[in-house]
Amino acid sequence: MDNSTPERIVLAKIGLDGHDRGVKVVARGLRDAGFHVIYAGIWQSPEAVVRAVLDEDADWLGLSLLSGAHRTLVPRVLGLLQSAGLGDVRVLVGGIIPEQDVAELKQFGVAEVFGPGTTIEAIGQFLHARHTRSADRHKAGAPEGDRHRLSRLISAAARGESPDAGRDLPGARARVIAVTGGGGVGKSTLIGQLIEIIREAGRSVAVLACDPRSPITGGALLGDRIRMPSRPDDDDLFIRSLATPSGHSGVAPHLDQMIDLFGRFGYGTVIVETVGAGQGDTAIRQVADVVVVLVQPETGDELQWEKAGQLEIADIVVVHKADLPRAESVESQVRELLNLPGCRPVPVVRVSSSKGIGVPELWAAIQERLGS
Repeated sequence: MDNSTPERIVLAKIGLDGHDRGVKVVARGLRDAGFHVIYAGIWQSPEAVVRAVLDEDADWLGLSLLSGAHRTLVPRVLGLLQSAGLGDVRVLVGGIIPEQDVAELKQFGVAEVFGPGTTIEAIGQFLHARHTRSADRHKAGAPEGDRHRLSRLISAAARGESPDAGRDLPGARARVIAVTGGGGVGKSTLIGQLIEIIREAGRSVAVLACDPRSPITGGALLGDRIRMPSRPDDDDLFIRSLATPSGHSGVAPHLDQMIDLFGRFGYGTVIVETVGAGQGDTAIRQVADVVVVLVQPETGDELQWEKAGQLEIADIVVVHKADLPRAESVESQVRELLNLPGCRPVPVVRVSSSKGIGVPELWAAIQERLGS
C-alpha cells in the first residue's frame, strides 16, 4: 500500500459505555500517525458498527469497551462481520480488559488487545507493521453482494482507479444536493435531518461526507457520520466518509465518479457535504444540482455577505442554528443582499436542526429547485 491510500480504521464504542475521552485521544493520535480514522461514536450497536465497516470499506475496526461486556459484545461483532462477508477486516479491542480475558478474545479472532497505558505510538506501530494485508484486500476485488461491490468501487474511484467501473449497471443519474458552509455551522446535523425526511418519503439516499486530510501526515479524522442516523438494516441509506486533500475547494477528488456509481446502484439522491468551506470554495457547483449554503448568526457583518464566493453559487441559503440570537437579523441581511431587483431569486430559510425547526420548509425548497 502506498502513501496515497492510507488505511481506514473505524473506531467505535459498543454497548452502554458512554465514556469516550480515551477513544477520541486514540482517534486523534492515529490521524496524526497517517491513518484515515472514521469515528462512529458512542452507544453503538454491533449491527450499526458492522454496517459502518462495510460502507466505509474499512481495513480495521477498533472497539473501545470500559463496561465489562467485552466477552459478550466482541464475539457478537466478530460473528456479524463474518456473516456480512467482512471476515478479512481485522479487529482491535481497547479499554479495561482483564488480563485473563485477553487470550480468550484473541482466540475469538481479535488481532490485538490494548489495555490501559498503551501509547498511541505502540498502536500505530502495530497497525503499520501489518499494512500489507490491507493492500491485498484491495487487489482481491469485491466480495459477493451489491453493497460490498459498491463500497469497493467507491474506494477504487477515490484512488482514481477504474473510471469505467459499474458501467454494466443500468441505473439512472442521481440527483445531487450539496450542503456547504463554514466549519462548525452544523452541516452534518442538518444532513441527518434531511436523511430522515427523505427516508420517510420512501426515497433512497447516499451521503458523501468530505473532511480535511492533513497536508503533513496524510491522516484524517472523519467524524461526520456520528451526527447522522444509524440505520444498520436500511439498505436504501449509504454513508461514506471521504478524506479531502487541501487545495480541492472543499470536495474530494473524483467525486463525479462516486456520484455516478450511486446512481448506477439505484440511489436516487446523493447528498454531498463539503469540508468546512471558505468564501472562495465553490468547486461543489460543478457536480451539484442544488447547492445549499449554510450561514449562522454571530459570524460577521454585512460586508462579509457582500464578498464574492459561496453565496454567488447558492440555490438556497440556510440561516442555521436559528435558535441563536440575531438569526432574524442575519436572515434579513442575506435576503436583502441576494434578492436584489433583476437578480435570480434565492430562497432563504431559517433552520434549527437541534429544535426541529425549518427542516420541512428547507426540503420543500430543495424539491422545488429540483423540479420534483
